[in-house]
Amino acid sequence: MRAITCLLLSVAALVGSVQIASAEVTRVDITEQRPWLEGKVLGNTGTYELLRGRVHYQVDPNGPDGRRIADVALAPRNASGMVEFSGPFLLLRPADPSKSNGATVIEVANRGVTQMNYTFFESDGFDLLKKTDLAFRTTQIFDHGYTLAWVGWQADLPADQFGLSVPTGTGQGAVRLVLLPEDLKDGELSLNGNNNYCAADVVQKGATLRPLKSLNTHGRALPRSSFAFAHSKGGKLTPDACTLHVKTPLAKNTLYELVYQGAPAPVIGLGLAAVRDFGDHLKGRGVASALNARPQAASALIAFGYSQSARFLRDYLYRGFNADKTGLRVFDGMLISGAGAGRGSFDHRYAMPGEAGNSVLSILRPVDLYPFAETAAPDIDGTGNASALDATRAQGTMPKIMHTMSSTEYWARIGSLLTVSPDGKRELPLDPSSRLYYFPSSVHNPSPVRDPEEVKAMAPFGSNLNYDNFNALNALLDDLMMWIRDGVEPPPSVYPHLGSTLVPATELMFPALKGVKVPAAPPPVWQLDFGPAYASHGIIANEPPKTGRQYLLLVPQVDADGNELGGYKGIFAAVPLGTYTAWYTPPEAYQPFGLLAELHGGFLPFAKTKAEREATGDPRLSIAERYGDKAGYQAKVKAALDMAIADRMLATYDRDDLYDFAMKAWEKYAELPPPEK
Repeated sequence: MRAITCLLLSVAALVGSVQIASAEVTRVDITEQRPWLEGKVLGNTGTYELLRGRVHYQVDPNGPDGRRIADVALAPRNASGMVEFSGPFLLLRPADPSKSNGATVIEVANRGVTQMNYTFFESDGFDLLKKTDLAFRTTQIFDHGYTLAWVGWQADLPADQFGLSVPTGTGQGAVRLVLLPEDLKDGELSLNGNNNYCAADVVQKGATLRPLKSLNTHGRALPRSSFAFAHSKGGKLTPDACTLHVKTPLAKNTLYELVYQGAPAPVIGLGLAAVRDFGDHLKGRGVASALNARPQAASALIAFGYSQSARFLRDYLYRGFNADKTGLRVFDGMLISGAGAGRGSFDHRYAMPGEAGNSVLSILRPVDLYPFAETAAPDIDGTGNASALDATRAQGTMPKIMHTMSSTEYWARIGSLLTVSPDGKRELPLDPSSRLYYFPSSVHNPSPVRDPEEVKAMAPFGSNLNYDNFNALNALLDDLMMWIRDGVEPPPSVYPHLGSTLVPATELMFPALKGVKVPAAPPPVWQLDFGPAYASHGIIANEPPKTGRQYLLLVPQVDADGNELGGYKGIFAAVPLGTYTAWYTPPEAYQPFGLLAELHGGFLPFAKTKAEREATGDPRLSIAERYGDKAGYQAKVKAALDMAIADRMLATYDRDDLYDFAMKAWEKYAELPPPEK
């Protein structure tokens, strides 16, 4: 495909010239600096200090960033010919510099929100922009002397959120939105916000609104007279380029695709430069500020991202952003959690950073694009020979990388393509500086499903609350820090392998359970052709994109219980109370799109006794047959906890909380009836 060829040529040119940044932090405004948590002593670290404010940046549109960041050459310039932008930051550090462990973690906030909360610390009120830092239950990451920082990067967030202020260029073109009838309020949808763009004008003769029959097929377009770019007030329709007004009600349970010409586009890709330059600043480089006065605290600079933010980090490395303007490495390590093998809509005209891929109905976005793996391989059609790390390797700025995956990443985030060639025929090794830890039968988002219709559709499933992939993060962060700082090798990678524990979904040996049908495949992903200027300039000419060959997506094989193989078994997988899946039967309206469970999952509890399972024809051993009684379950949980700690896959300080959680799970799902007299 022409677009794929252009992409490969673009990457080859980037690698060949070993481009480095031409950008920097120009000023840091400190708006708040004070003792944190009212001076509470945290572990052996003592007290912490909070700094909050705004960072100002500039990039040279005639330098490497001008060729790397879409539309930056079309943005307004200051008197020095530079493009300026700015965003918020928050930093928490030991008040006593000598108490720092030498590691600073910059979290790439997910849609302006931290996801370190409830993993590395716990606070119901923690907010990146507001003073809500007093309601903390656990502070384990601070007890060990880490410095934590957050920096705004997502430029399409509202002004009152933790985003990034970027200039608008002069670039224009086609915009495509996918919407549901319930997205409209009184028949209207705002086009001025997150993942939306105003129209270039209100006429829009060529605009189309079409129902979708599947991810890549359309129904008949609605008459142009059935919708307008306008808003209604008092029964009167007023032209408005930032509002879609649908005159005829849309059909329920149907997806629609709107394509129109957009207004001049903001330079969204500057978010990649913001993360790079903020990290570089913390290392003591460039203009002096209160933030970089302690470079020793960032001797091990680590980026953490979960889900969208993890895909951002993969895109950051793919595009070669880990070199500063002098060619020095910025991030020494990355903890990339829940990205699978995807990247994201982060750097092109009309980028939509919040879009996540076909599996969550972010349909045909530039999210899951070749190359996927860390070792070079041709695309599925035999063209090219690229890897996702070519640019970073050529710069000599590779960080230590830890990937973590749940089952969802294989079922909904093309996880198999990280270690298997696009044609599905060869296993590809990770980079020597990378590790991959897969946690079987855990899910990307273990929060309970609350939509009554969704609960009805997923019967007989309950919600998958397997937290194994989250439980390991504290330990893995410590492992990563020691790997960077002290050269201590981390635990070896553990993930499913081609031909044995990584197979097509049609080859799963799932047990026969009443009312349960295993999906035939994950949601489909294809080669996408966005047009000849996408790779070179980030311009999408084809909306929707043309689809090429479909990728073969593999999933982990299962055991006799239906629980997955090939990864590191944490507490839930090692001592199961049922079958945990990353899928369940979706609502009927979404089945043509291959939708499984979005990012949730299902849970099928074991029968409590042998008699109960035999009565229902359940082939899985019952709770009583597995553990005997609660004491037997407790003993196995304790052994699993001890093993995880010994394997350096669980932090010692997480042990008690996990034990308590396992006991609550027993009470909910497995409490046995009293023995018969």
